[in-house]
Amino acid sequence: MTALLSVSIALSVVFGWWYVRGLIRVRRHPQGRRAQRWRPWLLLLAVVITVVVTAPPLGELLERRLSTHMVQHIVLIMVSAPLLALAAPGRPLLAGMPRTLRAGVVRTTRRLPLGGLLTPHFAWAAHIALLWAWHMPAAYDAALRNDSVHYLEHACFLGTAWLFWWHLATVTRHRLRGPVALLYVIAAVPPGAALGALLTFPDHVLYPVQAAHALASGVNPLADQRIGGIVMWVPLDLAYMALAVWLFLRWFGQLDREERKEALPVIPGPVPGEPSVTRWR
Repeated sequence: MTALLSVSIALSVVFGWWYVRGLIRVRRHPQGRRAQRWRPWLLLLAVVITVVVTAPPLGELLERRLSTHMVQHIVLIMVSAPLLALAAPGRPLLAGMPRTLRAGVVRTTRRLPLGGLLTPHFAWAAHIALLWAWHMPAAYDAALRNDSVHYLEHACFLGTAWLFWWHLATVTRHRLRGPVALLYVIAAVPPGAALGALLTFPDHVLYPVQAAHALASGVNPLADQRIGGIVMWVPLDLAYMALAVWLFLRWFGQLDREERKEALPVIPGPVPGEPSVTRWR
């Protein structure tokens, strides 16, 4: 645990320095200054929330029960990940890297088949698949037994959720809009609901290691598991449905504005060749 924490702190310091240096460089340009005015604060908020819910002491307290452990997962997926997507730290981070490292990163990304990895289909599938995979009993208990596996679990949740949200919050032309964005979000509701139901309705304990932690805390493991399933089920689906409603209203508002613009009366100008008439009042 100490070694992993030390490595995490060291990497955070290095990436933080690169980001700050790159942000200064980006802000030298007028367009970059306007675009990066509020994004660093979102990034800082995302980092603080992630550290608070995963690091001791709160992280250890949340992981003692399945119900609170699900709260931790929901925060990573529905709070930290969208904040990271909105913060868009990629450009400042790349600009702050040493020149040789930056050139190597650019060359590598150009050679890799990132076109397929950056599609909405892959983002949706990866997010749902890893969400289910890490909540299978063997993987879930393995993460509780081993700190390295637990860090990997959190990284998978945060990374795939960030990629999922990136398609809704990116500042590039790849951002999903209109009915496509709406369907993209709605398609994430049934898998989350099914996973929550899988935890809620069984009449036996699914995670022995988590059940032992719950018993040590004086909590009924089966009741704790069912509460955890409801936590995974209800807030996650409500958040997705609220986002779907907001996307629908935004799309409907855009259609309404376009229709009004097309319905504006066209005032004809003077016909070429005819003398203009000036009216005096």
